[in-house]
Amino acid sequence: MDLTLQLFDVLEDIWGDTSGIKMSFAGNQWFAAKDVLDFLKSKGYKIYLETIPPGMVRKRAEGETLKVGNLYISFTPEIVSLPPSLLKGLKTRKKVEYAENDIAIVYRGAEVNNWCALKGRRVAIPNPGNEGIGQLFKELYEEECGDYEDFINYGGVYITKVHHREIPHMLKLGDIDAGIMWRTEAIYWTFKYSVPQHNKKGKLAFALLDNASEKAEEAFNLLTSAEVKQIYEKYGFKWIIN
Repeated sequence: MDLTLQLFDVLEDIWGDTSGIKMSFAGNQWFAAKDVLDFLKSKGYKIYLETIPPGMVRKRAEGETLKVGNLYISFTPEIVSLPPSLLKGLKTRKKVEYAENDIAIVYRGAEVNNWCALKGRRVAIPNPGNEGIGQLFKELYEEECGDYEDFINYGGVYITKVHHREIPHMLKLGDIDAGIMWRTEAIYWTFKYSVPQHNKKGKLAFALLDNASEKAEEAFNLLTSAEVKQIYEKYGFKWIIN
């Protein structure tokens, strides 16, 4: 499973100490995850963390090796963060849904305030095959605007491999006019954005896998703490643990 992305530094998504507790998180939360990593380090835990597309996180949890350039990462994570639907079928000891988010359109120039207005523009769309936001956007487009395949084949549509690295870079350079992101990402990057009224929410869940060590379970229990709640809320996520 190859994460290599020409012209983009995906090593930004490999964090921490490879001798530590192994974690693999859906990449849309990378800016919050770095604070979570610092929090766990302050509690005395060494952590290895990768923030990658959720489809890849699922495959990592199933034991697949991650390739980045000429680096192969073969160990299996002990803790994952994924949309709840992608946890189905995994052998887990504990799991908890913790955060919620909705989808935004980021843009340059004139406002783009509905899904249908994206047709015919230079736009970057997360891949529905490996990113939950991509699948949700596809559903939204079909519900509101018609045929998704017609939209992506019309011209000007770029399908990402790692949307949280590609879209910000492309928008800043002016390579695209608009892109699809989670609202929290749009806020983090301070892009102009709109959140159409007809929308879909995505959830995230932490899961402790069956192969986890005792140390990993201790760290997992800290992920539902007030300190981690404050981190996610600081970045605009809705915390959903009661």
